[in-house]
Amino acid sequence: MQDILLVGGGIGGLATALALGQAGVANQLFEQSAVFDEVGAGIGLGPNAVRRLQAWGVWPGLQDKAFVPSQLVVRDAQNGAQLGCLPMGQAFVQRYGAPYLTLHRADLHQHLRDAVHAHGNTSLKLGHCLQHFHSDAASITSQWQGPEQQVVEYTSLALSGADGINSKVRELAWPSSKLQASGHWAYRALLPRHDLPAAWRGDAMGLWLGHRLHVVHYPVRGGEWLNLVVLVESSDVAQTPGWDSQRTPAQTAQDLNHALAGCCSPLQELVRSSEAWRAWALFDRHPLRSAKDMAQGRVALVGDAAHAMLPYLAQGAGMAIEDAQMLAQCWQRHDLPVAERLQAYAQSRWQRVAKVQARARRNAQLFHATGALAQCRNWGMRWGGAWVMDMPWLYGH
Repeated sequence: MQDILLVGGGIGGLATALALGQAGVANQLFEQSAVFDEVGAGIGLGPNAVRRLQAWGVWPGLQDKAFVPSQLVVRDAQNGAQLGCLPMGQAFVQRYGAPYLTLHRADLHQHLRDAVHAHGNTSLKLGHCLQHFHSDAASITSQWQGPEQQVVEYTSLALSGADGINSKVRELAWPSSKLQASGHWAYRALLPRHDLPAAWRGDAMGLWLGHRLHVVHYPVRGGEWLNLVVLVESSDVAQTPGWDSQRTPAQTAQDLNHALAGCCSPLQELVRSSEAWRAWALFDRHPLRSAKDMAQGRVALVGDAAHAMLPYLAQGAGMAIEDAQMLAQCWQRHDLPVAERLQAYAQSRWQRVAKVQARARRNAQLFHATGALAQCRNWGMRWGGAWVMDMPWLYGH
């Protein structure tokens, strides 16, 4: 019987498998896809996550694929005026012990997968779709549909759901929990930087704040590509979340043209330089209310399965990595029964991730503000600069 069974082979699941494996804990990781791969585009990783990657030994292999932005420059999307600047690069290393990274999700996924394989304490199983599970006094038993449609059963001491925003584990153990549609869409594109004008080939992250939209861009893949994301509010509210939602060219053009109307010409020209967009319908959950929202009995949740959040703090992957480290740490509390170890994990995490969820929602309002709120936001950034943009409570954890 395995110590712990992990559901979901994304960043959260692999990070948990790695953290447990490095602690000498045998585990099995189940992924429903037949091919072990990652989708998506660029992501940011704050020093809070990067320090954990460094501790796990993943950082050296990532250095060629990741990018360390020199600074974050925030501008007004309407007139292009600079609102604020946050030094990053070496300044973050000195302040937080690690840099801020921008990279492609697939690169991080690959390096986590390689590290999990190298440690050898994780058994990876593809093409397995969770159907049910039930607990007794000694274990938890789960039923799966295997890659050849056969039903298989596994027994473990605990089950960890790291299976994303549409978590099957959460559906089974927390059936009353509901996703909430934000009405926001993220349109994502990757542009080869060597084809872009010099103004877009710098080493800074860019954030443009507008009326009911914002735009973010940063280098990935070692600086070869520019990850460009246009986040808009649409009257077409999605019914289900998805990294790659089906949007017609007409729907995409309507959303982008409407959102960018009135924006400055340099920003409009950058957005027009891409003809290939992938749409991401943004959903989240209400900020966690207690530790019971993350663990019950022999079941615990990790990452988006536990605390789906809007991407307006760029902490989805970061919180999953933090979860993984803490779950592995609490699992080694052999003086405690299994359920109490998982409760200790949840107790140590729920308030922090609830704060991140709430701050991400607040940023959605501030980034897309209009009228007096937008004027106050711009004034505060101009006068506060790096002081109001930095987040020691987040990056220093």
